[in-house]
Amino acid sequence: MRQKAVLDTSFLIEHFRKGSVYDTFLNLNRFYHITFSSVVLMELLSGAYDTKEQKLIEQIKNNFTVMTVTERQWYVAGNLMLRLRKDKKIDPLRIKCLLADILIAVSARDIGAVLITRNEKDLILSIYLISGGLLHKI
Repeated sequence: MRQKAVLDTSFLIEHFRKGSVYDTFLNLNRFYHITFSSVVLMELLSGAYDTKEQKLIEQIKNNFTVMTVTERQWYVAGNLMLRLRKDKKIDPLRIKCLLADILIAVSARDIGAVLITRNEKDLILSIYLISGGLLHKI
């Protein structure tokens, strides 16, 4: 059985722009069971101005596994954001911008998936949060 992989918005946008999204899916599908977060699809759809991109997102929704954020995962994300505010580890205005990344990371972790992203800065922060703050020792 192949390892699950969740593709992050930043990773997909790069391949949308390059026009290599189909080849990327084919290559990754050889090694991983590709799963999409409903959060990623929402982010992609909000930026899909032309009908070609909108159709591609619809095809993704219809042909791949899509995980939806659970009530517990929303609660976990809220607690992580609260912890960020209390620990003053990040600018309070930026915390809200991290909600989608935190939701994607929490839900990927919960299904035991690898998270594939191009956004290293937010990924490292998400891993830090999810690991209970242990990342600072690495």
